[in-house]
Amino acid sequence: MKSIRYIFRLLAFVIITSSTAVAASQVGVMLGSDSGINAKLGDIKIGVGLDNFSITLDKVINFNNTPYFYYGFGGKIAEINSSHHDVKLGARAIFGAQTSVEKFTFFVEAQPILYIIDDVKVELEAIAGFRYQF
Repeated sequence: MKSIRYIFRLLAFVIITSSTAVAASQVGVMLGSDSGINAKLGDIKIGVGLDNFSITLDKVINFNNTPYFYYGFGGKIAEINSSHHDVKLGARAIFGAQTSVEKFTFFVEAQPILYIIDDVKVELEAIAGFRYQF
């Protein structure tokens, strides 16, 4: 369990220290593979799944010449058995589209994930939601 925490902290450090975008903070709701709370701070996106507890952390990069499409990379740690505190850890890519109306940003994402702890496998997950810009 200590190695999982170390890996996740290292991933968070790399993503946060490589952040270059300056933008308003956004907080909202996501539904899909992970349903819960989604926040975006500059080019860093954080998600907390509440149905099955999970935490995601991603670096987001906009495609050139368009504010509507983006990609990124990051990681996910998810609880798979709350009574035994079993977790799975994965590295993931994200591909998304977004649009803004007033102070709301609506988004949809596809997220291929390579789980490396618990069971090595690849899964395709997806979410949709909105965030309010402060």
